[in-house]
Amino acid sequence: MEQIAKGEHRLRALEELRRTDRDRFLCAIAAPADLRLDLATLYAFNAELAGIADKVSEPMLGLIRLQWWRDALDDLAAGRPHRHHLVQDLADLVARRGLRLDLLRGLVDARERDVEATQPDDLAALEAYAGATAGVLAELALEICLADATEAWRVTARRIGTAYGLVGILRATPYLARNRRILLPARELVAAGVAREQLLEFKPGPQLQPVVRQVAARAGDMLAAARRERLPRRAVAALFPGRLAVAQLEQLRRHGYDPFAAGSAAPSGLNIWRLLAARGLGRI
Repeated sequence: MEQIAKGEHRLRALEELRRTDRDRFLCAIAAPADLRLDLATLYAFNAELAGIADKVSEPMLGLIRLQWWRDALDDLAAGRPHRHHLVQDLADLVARRGLRLDLLRGLVDARERDVEATQPDDLAALEAYAGATAGVLAELALEICLADATEAWRVTARRIGTAYGLVGILRATPYLARNRRILLPARELVAAGVAREQLLEFKPGPQLQPVVRQVAARAGDMLAAARRERLPRRAVAALFPGRLAVAQLEQLRRHGYDPFAAGSAAPSGLNIWRLLAARGLGRI
């Protein structure tokens, strides 16, 4: 009965992921069968944290929710039972795959920036944020795929995740602006002559495009460097977001690096095929 309950929980995580994070849902279902539900559990945890800022009416409530997750991870580390299905699944995942709890806690800490609506000061700060969120998530995914991941492989996974995170921030700019949040780097926006209110009012003008191009170039460089590395075939499932980022960068380029342009962030029906091709080739 316990095994049946665990299976039901992980299927529930996969269904929740389908609603909250379409890209990583596809990454999970394109993975080999023995990794699929474990990756879905990890990605569902990330989606839960990432969604907190949009679900609360004031920052303090978001900080309280993040503290709840810190306490839940403390319970997990101490071996204390927990009623929340996702915490139970994470406990099972940590036990079987050896996921580092400090990385899981780091994902919680990084989301404080979201609930406080803190804008990165510059491109370096934006990259650090993407690394602390999507980059760390990719490293955790690598731990699921490989029990003996080397430090070099971890660096590659984190780099690919960070690049995907940067591209995701560019694509999400209109959504974030609608929710009064700006994640594009402040210094670069000022240098380009883009005022915060222009973004919040959906009137950024052509001055925004050089900023987007600069962030996109950084993501592209990181992807190019990471794709030159050769990781074991089994690790490829952890790197799937990088394959999507390559296509998403091209989509942004075709729309003149304007995230507000219609179609610049439209989902592609080719994504699942891109991921399956990456799995078949053993590289992204």
